[in-house]
Amino acid sequence: MDKRILQAPVMYGDALPTGAAKLAVDLLGRRIANGSYLPGEIMPTEPALAESLQVSRATIRDAIKVLSGKGLVRTARRYGTRVRPVEEWNLLDSDVVAWHEPGHPRLMTMFIETTELRIILEPAAAELAAQRATAAQIATIVEAAQAMHPEQGDAQEMFAADCRFHATILDATGNGMLRQMRPLIVTMLRVSYDFAVLQHDVVPSRDGHIRVAEAIAARQGETARVEMARMLELNRRDALSIGARLG
Repeated sequence: MDKRILQAPVMYGDALPTGAAKLAVDLLGRRIANGSYLPGEIMPTEPALAESLQVSRATIRDAIKVLSGKGLVRTARRYGTRVRPVEEWNLLDSDVVAWHEPGHPRLMTMFIETTELRIILEPAAAELAAQRATAAQIATIVEAAQAMHPEQGDAQEMFAADCRFHATILDATGNGMLRQMRPLIVTMLRVSYDFAVLQHDVVPSRDGHIRVAEAIAARQGETARVEMARMLELNRRDALSIGARLG
């Protein structure tokens, strides 16, 4: 499988600022995610970070605000900027996921836990989509399923198609709360690809996606639910198998 760093689809937004602030957030986020600054540790001072990253102190302040919003750091007067416990990080933020180095052990836990969350959520969403999807949404779901070609080894193309598939199913439920979860689904897929697909050569099931798509197109809600559950159960087994192998 192509080992390129995956890019999330633009349609789901970019949470980072632009320019120098984006660079600062990205570099500091990577340092925190990968242990250069440990939970509970006070980070270098604003002037020291500005010199280290060759940016202004104002840029560092902006970057720290972004990292604070993602749950990675806490700042206070006479307290400094301290890295928060991992349990307080927003691990369903796509940037936080992307900042982890490939093969980071935390990704395995995140893969297992996001798979469990998807098993709870997505089968029911597929059932609703079969009942409520518009013709255009069905066309997108079917197209995305058919666009997945693991044998071609292009992880980026497959990831983009997978995102279209699962996000459109949430959209097709007609439920506003589920629609709001589209970015979360994309993040959970990012975890799956970064850890299972790129690091452990787990191949997503094209046939499984097509079976779900066909059930939704046929307005067969129960079948869509069962097929989605079956596909995600395979993901769960992969997660447990990889976890057992890594010990």
